Amino acid sequence: MISHLEFNLGAYLPNEGMHQITTHLVKLTEEANVIIKYNSKVDTIEVGSNSRIAFIKCNDVNYAFDIVASDVDIHVLYKYLLPKSFTPKKLIQQEKSSSAYVFYWGINKEFSELGLHNILFSDDYKKEFDYLFSKQFPIDDPTIYINITSKYCKADAPEGCENWFVMVNVPHNKNRSITYETDLRKNVINKINTILKTTIEKHIITESTLSPVDIENQTSSFGGSLYGNSSNNKFAAFLRHSNFSSTIKNLYLVGGSVHPGGGIPLCLFSAKIASQLIAEREKK
Repeated sequence: MISHLEFNLGAYLPNEGMHQITTHLVKLTEEANVIIKYNSKVDTIEVGSNSRIAFIKCNDVNYAFDIVASDVDIHVLYKYLLPKSFTPKKLIQQEKSSSAYVFYWGINKEFSELGLHNILFSDDYKKEFDYLFSKQFPIDDPTIYINITSKYCKADAPEGCENWFVMVNVPHNKNRSITYETDLRKNVINKINTILKTTIEKHIITESTLSPVDIENQTSSFGGSLYGNSSNNKFAAFLRHSNFSSTIKNLYLVGGSVHPGGGIPLCLFSAKIASQLIAEREKK
């Protein structure tokens, strides 16, 4: 399916950039008179004796809702927000997927040989993924994805410059701190220099990074895992957590750690599925 999408349909960029997806979703909610409470961390979710969520506790205030939809990682939901008696232990104990390390570079040069989406593949892709789940990481020859939105959105970078989103696969942060940044950056730069026949570090005029720890802190994804539980067999897609709770009647789940999977299109589709389920059940 992914090969068909990439080769036959191509990859797309929303007008004015990826953040417009969020902007338009907020606009839709406002048109539907939805009230968004920002900077409001959920402390706990209390379940009543009738197996329905009684209220959500947030900043020491209890909020009662008829329906609750959670978009946080299921590991965080069950471990920190819900009573332990509702935890699906086998699902939570499954191995988590890999994460990513991102370099955000401002480049003071335009590279005509690169496009909007660029992938510099490892010569040994299997070895790279074996390393992701072993102590041998990082690999000398990583697969590198480079996204340059200024190729199409000229306002994303000054004239004569480019904005590089450089991403590589890394292990999720399983009970350990990140200790490989220096070697990883060196390996990424060496590979880019070899393939593009350049000295890319001379053209980096600004830099910031996003690590698995940052991903976990910003999104509540366990260990910075990008796709929730790891897909290690052909049945994995069918064994993901459903978009509703089988034990809590008014709880629905969306996001990358539940059905149908990770990535922006699938996360949005999970919300569509949950919305349809809610509409169908509320009619009864």
